[in-house]
Amino acid sequence: TQEGESLQMSLPLTRDAMSDYLGLTIETVSRQMAALKRDGVLVLEGTRKVTIPDLNRLLDEAGDDSDGATLP
Repeated sequence: TQEGESLQMSLPLTRDAMSDYLGLTIETVSRQMAALKRDGVLVLEGTRKVTIPDLNRLLDEAGDDSDGATLP
């Protein structure tokens, strides 16, 4: 990805569905989403619309992807 590249998308899952899929509580998912919003990593609009202002920053926050997957 290019420096400062942004991305907009609609989340396909609710926070409840994310928590079920990840084996976490909905509170944990909500806290993490709120922390990413507070830190400016995500911009949340409503319950499903998300803007990622700097995709590289989100990737840095997410940590290493040990399976070697790459983004298109």
